[in-house]
Amino acid sequence: MKKLLLALLACVALSADDIYEGDLTAAEAHEMQKNGEAIIVDVRTTLEFIYTGHGEGFINIPAYEWTYVPKSLEQRVKSAEFELKNDKVKGHVEIQKLYDAKEVFNKSFTSDVMKAMKLRNVDSVILVCRSGPRSKAAANLLAKEGIKAYNLDNGFMFGWKEANMPWDGY
Repeated sequence: MKKLLLALLACVALSADDIYEGDLTAAEAHEMQKNGEAIIVDVRTTLEFIYTGHGEGFINIPAYEWTYVPKSLEQRVKSAEFELKNDKVKGHVEIQKLYDAKEVFNKSFTSDVMKAMKLRNVDSVILVCRSGPRSKAAANLLAKEGIKAYNLDNGFMFGWKEANMPWDGY
């Protein structure tokens, strides 16, 4: 969890000098997508995209993925025994301690976004993540490469879903 918070803080720090085109509301983004002016790229991890839902027409190209290496089998067995002895299932924060998590940057992120733009014949991309920081960092990264990039204001959870735009998931 601490690593995730550090990653998010790094994303915020990277976006201090935003160079992307700007933030769009969910309605503006949806309209640009429907009119064939832009694609919407969801930069969240594959698991987030699959299990927490996604907006209509979003293309999942993760900017980062996470790898989880389990700690020793002995530690995991001890954890299970603790739960049984105490009649209490550990929460996700405690369970995370049984794994060494590592954030891995998607080295083909920029080229994958460019390819998706070419396949859809658009010259703009709108980036979205859960709540905004990762997609802002991704928008700045793409803008540095000369790509016309926008950020979905407040992300999927607090921008798209709260605006009652079309989506599916939990």
